[in-house]
Amino acid sequence: MTSSMPVRFRALLAAAFSAALGISAFAANPQVTMKTTLGDIVLELDEEKAPISTLNFLEYAQSKFYEGTVFHRVMPIFMIQGGGFTKDIDKKEEGLRLPIKNEWKNGLKNVRGTIAMARTGEPDSATSQFYINVVDNASLDEPRGGAAYAVFGKVIKGMETVDAIRDTETRIHPKYPGGKVVPVVPVVIESVTLKAPYDLTALKKKVEEIRQAAAASATQRIADNEVFLKENAQKPNVITTATGLQYEILETGNDRKPELTDTVKVHYRGMLIDGTEFDSSYQRNRPLTFGVNQVIPGWAEALQLISEGSKVKLVLPPDLAYGEAGVGDVIPPNSTLIFELELLQITSRPPDENAQP
Repeated sequence: MTSSMPVRFRALLAAAFSAALGISAFAANPQVTMKTTLGDIVLELDEEKAPISTLNFLEYAQSKFYEGTVFHRVMPIFMIQGGGFTKDIDKKEEGLRLPIKNEWKNGLKNVRGTIAMARTGEPDSATSQFYINVVDNASLDEPRGGAAYAVFGKVIKGMETVDAIRDTETRIHPKYPGGKVVPVVPVVIESVTLKAPYDLTALKKKVEEIRQAAAASATQRIADNEVFLKENAQKPNVITTATGLQYEILETGNDRKPELTDTVKVHYRGMLIDGTEFDSSYQRNRPLTFGVNQVIPGWAEALQLISEGSKVKLVLPPDLAYGEAGVGDVIPPNSTLIFELELLQITSRPPDENAQP
């Protein structure tokens, strides 16, 4: 049975019903139109799964930061990247905001047509730059250096524009050392605007609550560190150095100790103080070889205190590990770390001819 109720009246009734239930008239997810010199791209941003990235992008859009920036990095079988350089390939600095937290664990994947935050090798370094995947890029969903790449939306209209940007002719540019990726004719972003009203107030509140929770967690972590370090220092056979490094010899080796300039081969297992294992060469069945002067301070110090063939347990305060930065979501900021470390070999120095078996 079809209703004879006029369409306009039905719309008004639906609006009144929504208001009565307290349902917002704003869109559930914000949609924006990105106007470029090659056409328009309409994006839907996922404020539920990626609130921090969504707010960041919208605030850059509201401030008109993106206007006049370009797609400076075009890779036809990978992605197109923009939002950070002018058409002269000068990095845009004015209006740049602080880096944001990486939301790579939100469940959104780097598939064709999705938009994600570009960043440096540091997990939480994204600012204004973004990229749009032109193919499925599953490798970007795998964490490297503690995090993967955070998707925060998708193209819902204008993939033909994305593909036109993808297919544009590129060249090597003297100001951008990324190979033959800069378009010969600049692809300029003319504007990024909301398609419909969207209440940023609620999103800002949500993001602020996330930040406050993270700050509270960091404060608690520092308190937990102090208790753990104090208790561990009281254990038999635990030695505490002047820097705060704590170590215990589990197995002794020979008399050869590494120097700062040596290269060593080790097996190790890394854990947080709650027992969570975040890395293990044992699990990979592949020892790690590196220069003693190429690792975090706690490791560099400890390796010079132990002998080849030794196995030790290390406890590293945050300032001897990854400090306030942490490593993505793998090692939280201000984490005390526990390592079981086995010095298998000093590889850069010949054995002592006078050493006894």
